[in-house]
Amino acid sequence: MQWLLRKCVVCGRYTLAKDKCPYCGGALRVPHPPRFSPDDKYVKYRYELKYRG
Repeated sequence: MQWLLRKCVVCGRYTLAKDKCPYCGGALRVPHPPRFSPDDKYVKYRYELKYRG
């Protein structure tokens, strides 16, 4: 599934644009969290970054 919604890192507004924010010209990122999987191979590394990093 392709995410359509983007969030500006500068002003915090949501938009459907893909390259830059139409309001302030800031960079955009996908606001959705990654999908959960019980067979995650990288959970060990994320745990270390979160609690030991």
